[in-house]
Amino acid sequence: MRRRLAGQFGLLDRVLPWTLPPAAAAVAALHQGLFVNGDSHVFIDAGRTLLSSQWDRAFASSTVQAGPLQLALFGSVGRWHAALALVLTTGTALLVVAAARAAGVKSSLLLGGVGLLAVLTGLTAVGVGGHPADAVIPLIWILAAVEARRGHAWRAAVLVGASAGLETWGILGVAVLAFAPRRRDAFLGVFVAGATALALFAPFVLGGHFKMSSFHWYGSSPSLVSMLVPEGTPFGWSLRLVQAAFAVSAGVAVVRLLRRSPHAVWVAPLAIIVVRLLLDPLLLSYYLAGPKALILVGAALGAARWAQLRSVRREPNASVNRPAPAR
Repeated sequence: MRRRLAGQFGLLDRVLPWTLPPAAAAVAALHQGLFVNGDSHVFIDAGRTLLSSQWDRAFASSTVQAGPLQLALFGSVGRWHAALALVLTTGTALLVVAAARAAGVKSSLLLGGVGLLAVLTGLTAVGVGGHPADAVIPLIWILAAVEARRGHAWRAAVLVGASAGLETWGILGVAVLAFAPRRRDAFLGVFVAGATALALFAPFVLGGHFKMSSFHWYGSSPSLVSMLVPEGTPFGWSLRLVQAAFAVSAGVAVVRLLRRSPHAVWVAPLAIIVVRLLLDPLLLSYYLAGPKALILVGAALGAARWAQLRSVRREPNASVNRPAPAR
């Protein structure tokens, strides 16, 4: 009987981290009315075009700055706003738990806790405004970093390339491929990531109606860039290339400095995001979802490491105080 109860509690302990956070995210979405807002309508319309006979015009407007994977999601599930809100919120909660688990958090309590914190801090609700990538992409980078560190550079590369299918800046995650044990694998991973991203966008570029690259951003406070140039200065994709070079360099530098640290898998993505935001002409509220997601995972990993160290310190004391066996 005791074994049966222990088995049931063990199963419940393993299941709860994967069910409680998404359930809480769904309840929070229900409380908000199960609606999507912000720029969601732009991506829903473009997504419907993507899934129509005129698919090659999905990027005919330069305002569409999301990737084809996001458009496909919004164009399909987005036909029912309530369903899209549930998919975005619960999916983000699950991804936070998955990223923390991959980073090295084993405790069900900590995994469930970081998932619930993602709900309480509003991280899971970011996507309903039309920009799930800001929360999701950095978490995908953690998964990619772990795969690269394990020697599965091609898996990491596919994850990075796929993240660019949500928003183009997802390709900045190529920096985490530096975790690969062999430099050759890292370079091969960069090629695979680039090829994956290119394959996602190539049909639309070849379709002749691809206007994404003609979009301009206008510097505005409180971004750092707006403090250095007159507010309202237009920035095109040339700035994005400079921004990308610095962000990727920062990520690679962190990987090299902290390669052996268990925290490197979330600190490297954080370095990429921070440098990207420092060089961005805009600093919108949802941009901060990326750092928030990474810090949540880092806090969970820090708590797990602290608990592990406490356990190790108690074991020697327990062995000293344990009575000697009778002879």
